[in-house]
Amino acid sequence: MNCNYLAFEGIDGSGKTTLINELSAELSKASIDFKIVREPGGTKLSEGIRDLLLSHDFEVNPTAEALLFSASRAQLVQEVVKPSIENGQVVITDRSAYSSVAYQGVGRGLGYKNVYELNDFAISSYWPEKVVLLDIDPEISLSRQKIADRIGSDKVSFFNKVRDGYLQLAEDFSDKFLVINAEDSKEENFTKVSEWLDLAKS
Repeated sequence: MNCNYLAFEGIDGSGKTTLINELSAELSKASIDFKIVREPGGTKLSEGIRDLLLSHDFEVNPTAEALLFSASRAQLVQEVVKPSIENGQVVITDRSAYSSVAYQGVGRGLGYKNVYELNDFAISSYWPEKVVLLDIDPEISLSRQKIADRIGSDKVSFFNKVRDGYLQLAEDFSDKFLVINAEDSKEENFTKVSEWLDLAKS
């Protein structure tokens, strides 16, 4: 494994959880110590913020949404991510600060650069070393969702913008991103991820 902090990104329904589970099994076989976290969430405070963000009970304006995500993320990075990596664990995260750039920066129209800088401050520039982006047509990903949360219930036009945001990130940070077609089989995609991470050498 050639990194200590790996993020899986993509629209809900793109298959992040499946690939994370596959990777977890391989790391366990290789006796690599790892921790899986999710965003928003991962700490007591962050899980409370998650409930606010994803609940259908609240209307959250875009700026408040971006600030809540960054607050949750700040707590997670300082309380869990950094200490875990410093203790020799590999951290695998289901979403990261890059999500906010795509969702709130581009999707909500708050500005790619604005939201990037907000999150850079929140996490003290502690970004994932590598990112696996599962790219998918939003109409297909939305059809896969069983129960959509507040954000997942938005319109296809919103998710098309989010997808554009992700692809812009992958272009701007091409040294960090692996973009894979989420419509390919999980076997094909895990092979790509495995090779990219040099798992065979672990």
